[in-house]
Amino acid sequence: MNMNTRLCRFLTLRGCSGALRRSLQKTIITALLAIVALAGQAKKTIVWENPSVAYSAIPYFQIQKVEMTKEKTAMYVRMALLPGYGFRISENSYLETNGKHYGIVGSDSIPLGGDYIVLDDTGRKDFVLYFKPLPLDTKEFDFLEGLAKGDYKVFGIHDKDYTIPPASVPTEYMADDDGEGLAELKFDATPATIHFKSLNYRKGMNTEIQVQYVDLKNPAKPMDVYTNLNDDGEASVILPICLSQIVWVNIVNIPWNSMGCVYLSPGKEVTVLVDMLHDDSEANSKFVGAKGYYARFGKEWCQSALEEETENGPQKPTIKKEDIHDVQTLIRYCDEERENYDKWIKNSNYCKAIKEYLTQFAYSPLFMFEGEQDSLSKTKEFTDYVLQNYTGNLYKKNIVFNNEFPRASKYYAMADARGFNADLARYCYYLKQLEKPLIEDKNLSDLYDKYVAEYQATITANKQGLADNIHYLDMTDVAPENMLQTILDKHKGKTILVDLWATWCGPCKLGHEKMKPLKEELKDKDIVYIYITSPSSNYDEWKKYIADIPGEHYFLTEEQNRYISEQYECTGIPFYAIYNTKGELTFKQAGFGGIEVIREALEKALSNK
Repeated sequence: MNMNTRLCRFLTLRGCSGALRRSLQKTIITALLAIVALAGQAKKTIVWENPSVAYSAIPYFQIQKVEMTKEKTAMYVRMALLPGYGFRISENSYLETNGKHYGIVGSDSIPLGGDYIVLDDTGRKDFVLYFKPLPLDTKEFDFLEGLAKGDYKVFGIHDKDYTIPPASVPTEYMADDDGEGLAELKFDATPATIHFKSLNYRKGMNTEIQVQYVDLKNPAKPMDVYTNLNDDGEASVILPICLSQIVWVNIVNIPWNSMGCVYLSPGKEVTVLVDMLHDDSEANSKFVGAKGYYARFGKEWCQSALEEETENGPQKPTIKKEDIHDVQTLIRYCDEERENYDKWIKNSNYCKAIKEYLTQFAYSPLFMFEGEQDSLSKTKEFTDYVLQNYTGNLYKKNIVFNNEFPRASKYYAMADARGFNADLARYCYYLKQLEKPLIEDKNLSDLYDKYVAEYQATITANKQGLADNIHYLDMTDVAPENMLQTILDKHKGKTILVDLWATWCGPCKLGHEKMKPLKEELKDKDIVYIYITSPSSNYDEWKKYIADIPGEHYFLTEEQNRYISEQYECTGIPFYAIYNTKGELTFKQAGFGGIEVIREALEKALSNK
């Protein structure tokens, strides 16, 4: 007998009219069904497997699953750091949605509060955090330890099948201008400004934005400036760019790094709009608008960069890179690549400024040379080919100055040409060399003298007061291409361990700590420990840090360090290389793979195997 039948019999009451019985019957059925539904909901569990995250700057805090019931909300987390690193989760952590807080009530596999959990050799730790129950209809929420800068914070956690509604972009940020071509390249010392405004900005995000530009003080090395959005989601950066150029902007964001660009000239301003909770279905999607100087440029650059990687982009050469074994094949490859690239640009619907930029981007060969191709590219035959086929773009009045220009300048600095672009090429190529080239533009000539004097003064100051085991070698001492061999030749007949590192590199420092017991164990062996870093490290911090690290330390120029990295085919730091007593390279590795790996490699080198 079903529930409706029982209710009907119960409601067949003597003295009740048919209409009244039907009304009471309907009311009681509705009430009882509601009770049954609530009882079912009390047992219901909402599960988000591998939920999405709208914004986070902590890649190692990985949310694996979310479970919501009427009693509690469980968040399954994996901490994925390096072995030996530690973490802790505050007992004041909470979830937030729709302005309401849901505090943490417990955990599984880790303690909350003051205890520091050190990761084992796997570098991973899985645990569960329990919170007061979120409403079961919650679409997205934030996890916060607090609002301070060092607190763990993850914003816009949501089921991967749900999309956070995008914020409405004000009309003035929907750039649709830039009909004119690029500005003429000329020197101007007036700074340029980038303003940042954000949509969906939540208190505590404290978002860091990286801005990269080319400074004439060191044109071969792009300069990085960092700023943080304030509590209103705004920030401004003033840049001494001196020349019209592409300025790159990066929001450090997980799971993607949102990168965009703006085109800036001295004295000009542009405002970039970002949506902090915009779903990152693809990289760069947080940049949603701009206004001001060449506002449309950044938007269309992102489109062109994405299109270039699809079937709508330029066709790939029919020649495969691995089949390039002679200069003529290399030249045919470049010709075909350049032809396909030009066709793609011509057939595109981009604004004039973007088309001019994309065309000019080909002022050096479009692919990076590696291995055999790299040696072929350095031949006179190929250099002559580059000078004949690419210099036209280099000497256009409205060329975009970016970090590709200094790289290409080695081909053009020798060209017998006049004008600002030619002066700029020689300036970039010869800066910090012993002999000053002909630079007719007075601004660039004066800058050359000023920066060389500052550089030499810095070298002199840095050399003073260094310990015997610390070396600061500048380009006037050793040519970059000879640097590695010069260091190794000092220790012929010995086992050598080379460590490429930087003061800002956590894994590098972890490797130093892990190496201490091994170095003590092998102190009677004839091993030389050589530590190499570059100006990416803070010099004063470097001097203090290495005082407790026995070995021979080198603070090299950027170019010297780059040559060494290229010789090792180094893909990242820390990087280790080991030589036996015969001078043979017996081991190399990027990343700290554990002390036993280093021990085994050193013992092998000591035995000359």
